[in-house]
Amino acid sequence: MEVKGKILAKKGDNKAFKLDDSNWYNLNDNVIPSLEKMSKGDEVVVTFEKKGVSRYVSKLSNTTYEQPKETPKEEVKSSTGFACEDCGKELKDNKFKKCFMCNKKNPTPKGDKKEYKSYDSPEKIASIQRGNALNAAAAVASGQQFEDPDVAKQFTLLLAEDFLLWLRAE
Repeated sequence: MEVKGKILAKKGDNKAFKLDDSNWYNLNDNVIPSLEKMSKGDEVVVTFEKKGVSRYVSKLSNTTYEQPKETPKEEVKSSTGFACEDCGKELKDNKFKKCFMCNKKNPTPKGDKKEYKSYDSPEKIASIQRGNALNAAAAVASGQQFEDPDVAKQFTLLLAEDFLLWLRAE
């Protein structure tokens, strides 16, 4: 279905909005960037699908204005001779190719492989899990009465092993 209206309200995470027809519309993930560019009061054309009482938007277009076309970048002459490759802002040296703001907007990808730090290595995580399981088992065992220390030790270790298996399954 398709409807035209004015945006009355937007949810903070841009996953839903309310039109002047007093209905809320949920956005499919691919439409969220479109709503981020729009603001309250904009006229929009909404293509949606109704599922029960909910309305899921598959296409959202703004009728208030056309999207601005990209203007060609003007080269800025800098006194240092170094400029940001994106915006042309003057850089103090050639240590970086982009200014702070442009680099912050579009950081370079770090790669798909997860790099472990010394504090989150698999060995360290396993050690922490063992310690947590043993502490939980000791807390349970402290409320019990045992005949001798060996029985208490066996009970605690068996319980800790079960807790560790459960913890690693999470």
